[in-house]
Amino acid sequence: MMNSFLRSISQVRCISTVRINQLLARNDAIDNIQIQGWITKLHKTGNWFFAQINDGSCTKSVQVVLRKNIGRNLGVGSAVQIAGNWVLSQGSQQSMELLATSCFLSALNESLPISGDSDVIRDQIHLRAKHPSFASILRLRSSLHRLSHQFFMDEQFYHIDTPLISINDCEGAGEAFVIKNPKDEDYFGVDNVFLPVSGQLHLEAVAGGLLNVYTISPAFRAEKSLSRQHMAEFRMLEAECAFMDSLNDLCSLIEKYIKFIVQNMEPLKEDIENLNAFYDDSSNRERASFNLIKMVSENQEFPRIEYSEAVKLLEKLCLPVKGGLNKEQELLLVKEFNSPVFITYFPSSQKPFYMKRDESERFAECFDLLAPYVGELAGGSVRENEVEKLRKRSDLPALEWYYELRTRGYPISSGFGLGIDRFMQSLLGILNIKDTIPFPRWYKHVQC
Repeated sequence: MMNSFLRSISQVRCISTVRINQLLARNDAIDNIQIQGWITKLHKTGNWFFAQINDGSCTKSVQVVLRKNIGRNLGVGSAVQIAGNWVLSQGSQQSMELLATSCFLSALNESLPISGDSDVIRDQIHLRAKHPSFASILRLRSSLHRLSHQFFMDEQFYHIDTPLISINDCEGAGEAFVIKNPKDEDYFGVDNVFLPVSGQLHLEAVAGGLLNVYTISPAFRAEKSLSRQHMAEFRMLEAECAFMDSLNDLCSLIEKYIKFIVQNMEPLKEDIENLNAFYDDSSNRERASFNLIKMVSENQEFPRIEYSEAVKLLEKLCLPVKGGLNKEQELLLVKEFNSPVFITYFPSSQKPFYMKRDESERFAECFDLLAPYVGELAGGSVRENEVEKLRKRSDLPALEWYYELRTRGYPISSGFGLGIDRFMQSLLGILNIKDTIPFPRWYKHVQC
């Protein structure tokens, strides 16, 4: 009896769990494997069950053939663990299939599978990872994060965790959330503590010792907006480069990053094409041409024009500028150049205190990168390195530590911030920013 028990333990150990994307890449027979996932389709014929199983690793499913006595109580949407042998298929729909030797029903599905377009499933945020198109978005977002880290590590940047509690709101726009402890309003010993609008100022502090640094961190804006372009919580990629005093070099860095991402997203075409189910035909036709993946080529240089040139061009296009550029004007410039476009040297009055100015103090040494679907995708600047000028523009007690950096051997630096969620929109032609992230938070909406 002990020998029989040991044999059964040995057999269990021989079973290896395989992800479906790995299994579909194999055209040779494999014995004694296990898959885990959810039933997307189920067909019964005589004493046999034919089930399609997907585990979220790719857009495709695996066909599993089960005897009736093995597949009792199965239903579409149920979570299962199935062991068996990967063999040549007897049918014409697939070359290989899993012939089941055992099936464990992990959990029943008690409702209909989630379905519908992006507007419908946005009302079921806790379930929408089960929607095939939204699962593709999540896989693509994961790839974007992986590639972003790969790029900056290859470029000799260090990843920094910037804080989620701050005593400054960075740009002073008054759109920061205030943190309070209801049992101790003086918890931090200062008047106001905020959720961060940006990690930039903290990155500058670290760049003073590590040269080149970056972060991909949450950021928060307390805007009362219900538009398809706004969320209260989002992710920012921010980078800071010590000893960089050239706006052109900064633009070249972000251009190199975007081209790297676009080139390495190409192999993910199955997930990209799977987004079509989210939108109607007219939206998909626009997505087919007006997104970064279609628009950016390796050898193409992004145009760089000064703000004053952009204003003159928009006047010729019958969209005169009154104050700063609005989204309609930004998108028109992208279409006019058929490319992402850098707008540089904005009037100083439109930009925050930490940006370096030209000798006349009229223009900031900065850029906005405009891209399809979103308009402004990224912004950056050469940082002001003279403490007297910083204090003159914004002399705040909460920023005393930031001013001190300029007196402690801090070299001139440059940096940028890029919204990861907007990048997803622009890369893939996603209409609503709330469909780029698993659990969006926006004005009057927190579902789970």
